[in-house]
Order: sequence, then C-alpha cells, then structure tokens
Amino acid sequence: MASRPQLPPIADVVSLAVSLHQGGHLTEAEGLYQRALERAPENVDALHFLGVLRHQQGNSDEAVRLIRRSLRGNPRYHGARNNLGNVLKESERFAEAETEYRKVIEADPGHADALNNLGAVLRVLKRTEEAIASFEQAIRLQPRHSDAHQNLGNALKSSGRLEQALVAFRTAVEIDPHRTTARLSLGRALYACGRIDEAISVYRQWLAVAPENPIAKHMLAACEGNEVPDRCSEAFIRESFDVFASSFDEVLERLNYRAPAQIADALSNVATPQGTMQVLDAGCGTGLCGEDLRAYAERLIGIDLSPKMMVKAAARGLYDELTEADLVAYLSDHADRYDLIVSADTLIYFGALDEAIGAAANALRPGGMLLFTVESQPDADDVPPYQLHPHGRYSHRHDYLTDCIQAASLRVHAIEPVTLRLELKQPVHGLVVTAVKEN
Repeated sequence: MASRPQLPPIADVVSLAVSLHQGGHLTEAEGLYQRALERAPENVDALHFLGVLRHQQGNSDEAVRLIRRSLRGNPRYHGARNNLGNVLKESERFAEAETEYRKVIEADPGHADALNNLGAVLRVLKRTEEAIASFEQAIRLQPRHSDAHQNLGNALKSSGRLEQALVAFRTAVEIDPHRTTARLSLGRALYACGRIDEAISVYRQWLAVAPENPIAKHMLAACEGNEVPDRCSEAFIRESFDVFASSFDEVLERLNYRAPAQIADALSNVATPQGTMQVLDAGCGTGLCGEDLRAYAERLIGIDLSPKMMVKAAARGLYDELTEADLVAYLSDHADRYDLIVSADTLIYFGALDEAIGAAANALRPGGMLLFTVESQPDADDVPPYQLHPHGRYSHRHDYLTDCIQAASLRVHAIEPVTLRLELKQPVHGLVVTAVKEN
C-alpha cells in the first residue's frame, strides 16, 4: 500500500506565503494562507497575515476579524496587534487604533513602530504635541527609523516649526535616500520657507539617485519653470497617489478639504437625486465624492490612475465599477455615455484643459452636466491662462475656463469661487465649475 505524500510543515507553508505576499504575489499568498488554515484553523501567523492581505484587497472589516482572532490565540503577538492598529487607523477608526497601539507599548515599551504609529493617530486626533512626543520617543529607541523622522517632520511643519521640520526631513532622506515621501516633503517644506533654490537642489539630488523618478522630474520642472509640461505625467499621478493612498483621507481631513462637499452643493443646484443618471467620477481617488454621487446614480463608475487609491474607493461599496484609466483617454472612448461627469481636484494636475474638457463633452449625453474644481489665479493681463506652481499643481484663470468650455460646445452654468482647503494654514482659492451640454 503506497504511503501518502508527507505535507510540508505549516510553518514552512506560512513562511512561503509571507515571502510571496511581500513580493506582491497576493493571489498565490492568499491560496497558501488558506491552505494553512484548512490544516490548522487557529494558526496565529496565517490568520494575522491573511488579515493584512484582506486589508490590502479592500476588505478591512474581514481583516480586523482575522487579526483579532489571531490575537485571541496569542494576546502577546505584538506584531499582529500593531498591524490591527494600522488597519483600524486606515479605516478611520482612530480611537480603536490608539487603544491597540497603547496595548503594544504597555506590553513592550521599546516597540518603536507602535510609538510611531501612535503618533500618526494622535496627529489625526489633533493632539499634535502628544504626537511629536511619541515620534521623538520612537526615534530615541531607534535613531534610524526613517518613517518616524518623516512623521516628526510633518507634525513639526503643521505646528509651524519649519526649521525643525527641515532637520527631520533631511534626516529621513539621509537614512533612506530612496524614500519618496521624505524627498518630496523636504522639497515642499523648503518651498514653503521661500527657499526655492534649495528645493531645486533637493530635486536635482533626487534625480541623481533615481534619474527616471517621475515625481522628482515633475517637481523640478515646477520649481525651475523649465520644460513645464501641459499636464502631469501619468507616471507622476500614479506613483504620487499610490505612495500616499494609505494616509490620503486623514491628511485631507487635517487640511479641511472641502472640494467634494463643494461639488455636492453645486450639483444640488442643478439636479435632483433620483437615482436615474449614468454618473462618472473622473479621478475618483479614495471615493470621497462617492456617497453624494450615489444618490443621483443608476450606475456609478469611478476611474483613476492609482490602483491603491481605488482599493480604498472599492472598500466604500458605493461604485458599480472602478477602472484604472487616464481621464482623457477614457472619456474619448466613451462617447454619449454619461448624464453627469464629476471631477473633484483632478484637473489641478492638468495645465491645458481644452483636451480634457473636450473629451468630457464627447462623453456627455445631450443635457448632461460636467462639474469640476480647479485652483484659481487672477484674470489679469500679466497672468498666464494656467500656471504650474512649485507645489506641483496647476491653477487656472476664470476666463480661460470659460473659453475651454465654450470651445467644447458646452454652456457655462456657473463658476463659483471657493476655498478648497488649507495649505500651511492658508486658504487655497479655487473655482467650482458647472457646465451643461445643450440638447
């Protein structure tokens, strides 16, 4: 009688799954975690890491359930509890996240990652001084913790201590020269201090390390004013927003971000939420406009260039379809498809708008509406129609918008001045635009 083949130890199966997971092979990792749990349903490592994977897939509720189950098996599994805090934080359950991080720190006062993560939550909860103290404690324990230096810099910058913030950002760069967020934060902080030449130097040094980095290329052009593109590159958008996807919503909350609410207000002036429209959220990001748009939509489609942002949008459960696509290319390929197209703070990454607005007109049905926001600049003879600024975004003149809309055979219904958000505690002035395609 032939003997049954011997199965590999469960620890080896989980170890291989983790390696695949870390390499981005999520489907293969998922299969191995599930296979391990079929053999050992309470294996704490398989439960923990499958939970992390579920969160990456956009199913954060299931992630919390799995990681809590892991912790019931081993309450002192500090890595799992720290990751539970991360899932709760990224799900905007900040008080619960704080509780989990504090449990880790109480059991293991030397856990630098938990202190760093606690600081991030305290910042969201507007307890900035406590956050700074938590980041500094993490750095005392682990002086080369680049993430803690980066977060400390952000907290110091938001509290007005720009010079100290610069030191923290420079340290983060020195520790990890390939850290995108630290390079970008350092350059932007120097711009905020009026030290443009130093910001240019930062971006040039970044390109010396990573010659093809699209963020470094764009920000150098924005600061120097040389070889300024008519729009941000697809690579710039994808990489920028993938990097910040996990913290995007909480950052915007701190900046008192208003664009989705302003779009909703403008929409309520021209339409009734009867759930009958074909609606496109063009540049949907994490889906901040989705809840307001859902009431108008028979079918709600979201497009974006950042896959990681769309994972968060999918988790909201509001969209009928989410597609990774360039805005202009998608609109050009979907003629006469939509009753409503909304684009909140997406066209700030376009300079020339004629092609984008023309493509939107192509995709609208007769009687359809286009609503979008842009950052504004004065309608003055010495001011260009649009301009790329050192922070990396474009602003547009009111009269230029009118010209683009009319050239696309749309009618301007309204162009209203608004404050889109705060930046360095100063208002960012913008415009909410409503245009209509005549019957």
